[in-house]
Amino acid sequence: MTLLSSFAATLELTRYKEIRAALFHPDLSRTFDTRTYEDGNIRDGVVSIQHGAVHRARRRVENTQFRPDHLRLYERELFPAVMNDLLDRLLVGPEVDLFSIGEVLACVLASRRAGLDIREDDLDELAVIAEFVDVFSQGAAILDAKDPDAVRALVYAAYERFERDYVGPARERRQALLDAHARGEIGPEALTHDILTALLAHRADAALELADERRIVREVATYLQGGTHTTGQTICNAVDLLFEAAAERPDLLERVASDRSIAQRAVHETLRLRPTTPKIRRRAVAEVTIAGRTIPPDSLVVLDVTAGNRDPELFGARPDAFDPDRSVAPDVPRWGLSFGAGPHICPGRTVGGGLPAPDGDPDDEHLYGLVALFLQEVIRRGVEPLPGRGERDTRTERFNRWAHFWVRVGSPRAAASAR
Repeated sequence: MTLLSSFAATLELTRYKEIRAALFHPDLSRTFDTRTYEDGNIRDGVVSIQHGAVHRARRRVENTQFRPDHLRLYERELFPAVMNDLLDRLLVGPEVDLFSIGEVLACVLASRRAGLDIREDDLDELAVIAEFVDVFSQGAAILDAKDPDAVRALVYAAYERFERDYVGPARERRQALLDAHARGEIGPEALTHDILTALLAHRADAALELADERRIVREVATYLQGGTHTTGQTICNAVDLLFEAAAERPDLLERVASDRSIAQRAVHETLRLRPTTPKIRRRAVAEVTIAGRTIPPDSLVVLDVTAGNRDPELFGARPDAFDPDRSVAPDVPRWGLSFGAGPHICPGRTVGGGLPAPDGDPDDEHLYGLVALFLQEVIRRGVEPLPGRGERDTRTERFNRWAHFWVRVGSPRAAASAR
């Protein structure tokens, strides 16, 4: 029996406003597997499936790592330096796998934010981190897995290696700094700013439920995976959709290459059309009413984000089209519901997608998101998808995941359009 096969009823919501209301409802939970970690719940205790008071307490601590001043440092200094160095080394022709490059690039900064100490110029070590991300991504999508038992075994083994080789040593170094700070030997500026440090500093707070240190390992893994996998998938989907649209609108390539605001809008359109999680699921812990519809307790509620993101009432007469110039109401995110909404809204949405794209010129404080910077740079370097694009990841039911996305580097057509 699967985790989704024993519900009293199943209800699917497809309209944007219904889905948004459901995402805010306190009696619709992300917790499906109530077993302990020892009994088979590979994601026991991680923030993304917590519900209620524990979730709120954990997010209050972890959200401090996504302050705008931190994100501007990443976007304006750290990421461009890392990106250009790695692209110089990896984006060499004639043909490369853009998905692999995207994951390796994202691994560097996601590791920093999660709290891992890695050799950022060591491609072999970055490949190891990317392998962990792949396994943890399968675990995050276990409700859609075709072989959940195999995924469960794979993730358990990965957690053990991840703690032994990365989280354990990083935890010792950060705890030593925290102890020195508590003794007054160093100031707060000497502490690292990352998820692992934040969790260690607050683990005595019973509200966070971190007495079992393996939960800290799983939390760090969650932020590593969330900060890496989405970037790799979104950049491939963005290039795929952009070149499809450029067949009729060749000016789009030049506009993305020359105008970061257009690159950001292209990323937002990609997220809208191909959300990382096409269908979000919730469990009704009590009787719930959404848009006049009564949902009985212990029901499975399926939120079809792909359909909601194409609601013509909000996204116009051609909601299936890829159009970075699309007009939407000021209160409607250009990415639709792809970052979620309500208490479980993605904490890293500004890292990947930036701030909402303005209709006019952005001010100096605007954040474009790291994927927009990445997209703009690969277009400038003359990347063009190869015929057939690549291979889909068939291990889950999620339609928009790539296993490989092959591109030609230095394409004359792409480079000429981007000049």
